[in-house]
Amino acid sequence: MFVALLPPEDVLQPLADAVERLRADRSGPAVGLRWASPKSWHITLAFLGEVPAGVRPALARALARVAAEHPPAPVTISGGGRFGSRVLFAAVDERPLAPLARAVAQAARQAGADGLDPREWRGHLTLATHRPSPHRQGRHTDAPAPADQPDLAVLVDSLAGVSARPWTATGFALMSSGSPPGPPYATTATWPLAG
Repeated sequence: MFVALLPPEDVLQPLADAVERLRADRSGPAVGLRWASPKSWHITLAFLGEVPAGVRPALARALARVAAEHPPAPVTISGGGRFGSRVLFAAVDERPLAPLARAVAQAARQAGADGLDPREWRGHLTLATHRPSPHRQGRHTDAPAPADQPDLAVLVDSLAGVSARPWTATGFALMSSGSPPGPPYATTATWPLAG
């Protein structure tokens, strides 16, 4: 499970157009990436991991309190970034969202969600991921290692001038991962930011 901001689709159209252009280039580093559907794009405030059913009522109450204490927040998505050669993302201005992300993580921890991602929060919207080819995972160890690591820096540069329309987040959602063939994520609950 995770807590996320869900951008309106119309806000993301310039970014969706830029991603479509990157995906259309069949000769560049975009080949071999697993691209996230714009319908599933979100900004994670806190990744919670597995949340036992017994913890969920306390988690819902804690998240409702956070939402009641925090006002709507401006969101700016502009340019790109990467986590190594594994994740390509659209950059998010963290300053207005960091207090909310910290409060969500603290509330989830206090409610008993103990699978929180321990890394420092980094505001981003994941566009694509790279998975190493199967023979890199030990099954075909005698095969030469392919040069299949994409140069995400080139894609980051391509996103440098791209920005979504600024918007105001008026609420957040508790999301759960879906399973194929269904959608990748399902909204479990939502709360308005009312502080």
